[in-house]
Amino acid sequence: MFLHDALTRALVRYLTAELPTYQRRVPNDLDHLRAELRPGDVVLVEGMSRISRMIMMLTQSSWSHAGMYIGDALLRWGGPHADEALERFGPEAFHLLLESDMADGVQAKPVAWYGDYNLRVCRPTGLATEDLEQVVAEMLRHLGLRYDQRNIFDLGRYLTPFNLLPARWRRRPLYLGSSTSREVICSALIARAFYQVGFPVHPLVSQGEGERARSVIARHPSYIMPRDFDLSANFEVLKINLAPTRGRASEDARPLKA
Repeated sequence: MFLHDALTRALVRYLTAELPTYQRRVPNDLDHLRAELRPGDVVLVEGMSRISRMIMMLTQSSWSHAGMYIGDALLRWGGPHADEALERFGPEAFHLLLESDMADGVQAKPVAWYGDYNLRVCRPTGLATEDLEQVVAEMLRHLGLRYDQRNIFDLGRYLTPFNLLPARWRRRPLYLGSSTSREVICSALIARAFYQVGFPVHPLVSQGEGERARSVIARHPSYIMPRDFDLSANFEVLKINLAPTRGRASEDARPLKA
């Protein structure tokens, strides 16, 4: 058991180590981002770590990570997690993202934590206020939940060249671990919260015949990756994180839709 835990910790350190070749594309305006974000918004992140590179390569996407903006909902929720956030982050605790991290599990971080990353904001459209509150509450109920160790080893095997893996390990990329462990992955956790109020992130369209022609089927949250929020018809992409370009008129610096 000790050896297994030691190997798990070593693998987590290796996968989450940041790489030096990160390229910032545009500067973020954190004040504008804090002012414009709403609870329930999904913030996509282009990560800096080895596992981030793996996810982006396997999903053919610019986004490796997703967090949900909850604002000050944790402070209003109360409890030891709220006290810890306020002590650790001070005023930034009023502008929190809830996310799932391989090393620390489901946790809250301030928006400013990702100020030096490439970001995209995806906002659910047409979701009733009471449903949105239920989505945020569902996310808060998972606070403190940790990654399943089997999921970590499943991720680690994708560091091995594909042709060296036994045939039984050649599964669909990133469909990993048990159903429980998959739902602690950042994007799947968020998708599950929306799924429970009947708001699928990425519905599939069935190409059937007759009455079943083009029927919509909700994809299970376990299959949702960060890029699915970017591509979803149920989410609006907003450019509210970008710093205004010098010389633009003030009205041009308003939030832009992609």
